[in-house]
Amino acid sequence: MDKMELTLDQALQKGVDAHRAGKAQEAELYYTSILKTNPKHSNANHNMGVLAVGVGKVQESLPFFRAALDTNPDTAQFWLSYIDALIKLERRNDAKVAFDQAKSKGAKGDAFDNLEIKLNESLNSQHKVFPDGDLPQEQQKSLMNLYNQKKLREVFTEAQTLTKKYNKSLILWNLMGASAAQIGQLDEAVTSFQKAISIKPDYVDAYNN
Repeated sequence: MDKMELTLDQALQKGVDAHRAGKAQEAELYYTSILKTNPKHSNANHNMGVLAVGVGKVQESLPFFRAALDTNPDTAQFWLSYIDALIKLERRNDAKVAFDQAKSKGAKGDAFDNLEIKLNESLNSQHKVFPDGDLPQEQQKSLMNLYNQKKLREVFTEAQTLTKKYNKSLILWNLMGASAAQIGQLDEAVTSFQKAISIKPDYVDAYNN
């Protein structure tokens, strides 16, 4: 079937149907075709974000959710998805700001009440340190994706925050050092690599860097 012959509404419905049926790739094709025609289509942007979260690409979902909200900030579901993604990425302060924005626009209901509980639990846990724990797999992937996309300042900023919690994560200190070196923060880079080596004296990657 030629997707270009469909109206945007028809393409959206077919994308939603495929999405519900678990056919993520097919759904993505429909949503992408809509966004080529109308990059600000709020539902297509939102659903692309949901697809990204569904396959673990939480960081990549954020621009889609933001685009949906820029076009239609009065849709509660867009706020719910965006805030939940921020919580998953442990960007708690950003999540709190977004939650307050949603509330100011009149967002309410059980879903928001539950999200508020989840957000408060997340905020309360942010000062908890895991000195022996490594960075969760999902966050490792998220940071590596950013690093591979050369979003080095964003990697450095997020890594700085995360090291306060996962202060013995070799991957985290190494990524922080590598990104710092490439944005000209040489002192920070050296400190980060030294920290990695102090945790694991035979950590070859840190010595190389």
